[in-house]
Amino acid sequence: MVTAEETGNTMSKLWVRVRLGYVALRSGNLAEAHQLFRETAQGFAKDGYTIGALFALEGMAGLYVAVGKPAHTARLIGWADAMRVKLNDPRPNIEQADVDKLMAACLAKMGEGAFSDLYDEGQKMTLAEALVFALEGS
Repeated sequence: MVTAEETGNTMSKLWVRVRLGYVALRSGNLAEAHQLFRETAQGFAKDGYTIGALFALEGMAGLYVAVGKPAHTARLIGWADAMRVKLNDPRPNIEQADVDKLMAACLAKMGEGAFSDLYDEGQKMTLAEALVFALEGS
């Protein structure tokens, strides 16, 4: 982080901060995770770096499970899956395992039918719509 700040490398700084968001989420510091995901999603989107915004919003989907908003998670995961196909950037296995856990938590809370409907709705969102949805719901 220090090197990124010293050199003015905004992209490196965003990547460090989004990863810190995941650490905060796993540590149970939901307010910090929320702030980091929000900041980095907006920063990546502003710079036109879709995969970075996608990674931040996948983190936000995890945050929504933690705060009891599985409907938000379902939509964001649907959007992220569609974007990964569009970008031809499959999720790494270790990240997929985390997303599978998020999906299982949603299915347990809302059932397959409701999850599937919301997931499908999410797949239709644009990046701009996903950002607005994710950030308004928090």
